[in-house]
Amino acid sequence: MESLSKDNDAEAEPSTKNEAPAKESKLPQAIQTAFDAKYNIVDLQTPLNAFMSGQYKRSFAYHSLRNRLPVVLTNVIDTMTREKAELVALYASNDFEQAARDELKTIIGLISQLKYELQTDKAFHDFKGAEPDQADWNHFLGDLPSAERTFYRGCSLNAECYLYRKLYSFVENSIFLKKYDYFAKIKEQALIDNMDDVVVLTKYTRRREHSLKVFDELLKINLWSNCNDASNDPEAVAQMLNLKVLKNVEATNEYVLVDQAEEIWRCLDTANPKMPQQVDFILDNAGYELFSDFILAEYMIEQGLATKVRFHVKAHPWFVTDVTERDFKWTLQYLSQHADYIISLLGKKFMQFLDEGKFELAPISHFWTSPHAFHSMTQTDPDLYSSLQRSKLVVFKGELNYRKLLQDVCWASTLELSTCLRGFLPSNICVLRRVKSEVISGLGEGAAQALTRKDPHWMVSGSYGLIQFVDGSREFGY
Repeated sequence: MESLSKDNDAEAEPSTKNEAPAKESKLPQAIQTAFDAKYNIVDLQTPLNAFMSGQYKRSFAYHSLRNRLPVVLTNVIDTMTREKAELVALYASNDFEQAARDELKTIIGLISQLKYELQTDKAFHDFKGAEPDQADWNHFLGDLPSAERTFYRGCSLNAECYLYRKLYSFVENSIFLKKYDYFAKIKEQALIDNMDDVVVLTKYTRRREHSLKVFDELLKINLWSNCNDASNDPEAVAQMLNLKVLKNVEATNEYVLVDQAEEIWRCLDTANPKMPQQVDFILDNAGYELFSDFILAEYMIEQGLATKVRFHVKAHPWFVTDVTERDFKWTLQYLSQHADYIISLLGKKFMQFLDEGKFELAPISHFWTSPHAFHSMTQTDPDLYSSLQRSKLVVFKGELNYRKLLQDVCWASTLELSTCLRGFLPSNICVLRRVKSEVISGLGEGAAQALTRKDPHWMVSGSYGLIQFVDGSREFGY
């Protein structure tokens, strides 16, 4: 990993330099130029106050659409082709074996077509199956200007959300594969491969001091657990970083660009002890990161910072590693049945928290798998917004949630987060985000320029993080 510091603590830096799109593609320059000309790609960074878009070649949006998402679809096709016999045996009886094989072939063909449409900037299609959120999606797509209804010309958030929603619709509307999760094995392996780190984290966090110092450490551990995002980060880098963070959490401080842990602590620690206090987690990735979420939530419960922690998951497989209800329950089951006694005990404890109402799985909402930015929640899902208003603190995890909070707009980096939310403030807000795109807010004057001089790719390297807080107490009278 590349160091941004020459001091002795440099080895603990949270860097994953492989993410930086230093080279856009291995395609010959002539082909690249032809592609850019054909689809009106301009050799610019994302302009200030513009939506992130694949139209701008020097943006992470372009890199994702051109290089990352086609690989995601190719991997899905390869996996389904390789595991065809296993899938047919799992999802169809012997009497329907041939029908299941034919259906699987059809789905692989639909995914190949989706990949072709992505790579040739085709227009988005309405949803025409039995999707429960069909009306919302089709209304959203219908309202888009025709010039923004393709993968590269529109907002990249819309494009990515559309791709993952369309991908799931292929199995959702099938006969035999309705319950199939393209990414289930990846998510399970993201926990299994990191069990040594899970054990270390468990032992490290058995302390019970009620203090800002411990809370701040747990927030940073949780922040950097995102390095285990299997859709982005090499396993070796993630596993190496987990132990380095635990060995010296303070060594990561210089990579946390905004650290408002003290405000978050004060928000939770000044509550009326006689009143119930709920904290909501809008989850990001399965695996080690989800386990880290449970650890942070456990501390909140046991230290009286919350009487209930409610977890929000995705309605269906989403952005490869995002947590679904199945992943949530599988993780608890896996932990509770683990051969390591300490891990098994902790897994059973978390399950007991569920039974006692200290942990709660929030009702499944399709808003989290919609293309909507969060400021539209009051109109598109007012019931969800009302439920978040009952929370003392809403914790938003990860890159995608951050992009939706900021509408995927390239704001001036010095703008306050509260300004960029455009009125979205159901309660006090906490953000734990590892920076992977140009969407950012709340930095000090000159901070972005100084970082760019050190590392031109700092916004997309994953080497920096944010712990941000927006005070909603004045509006809601806490």
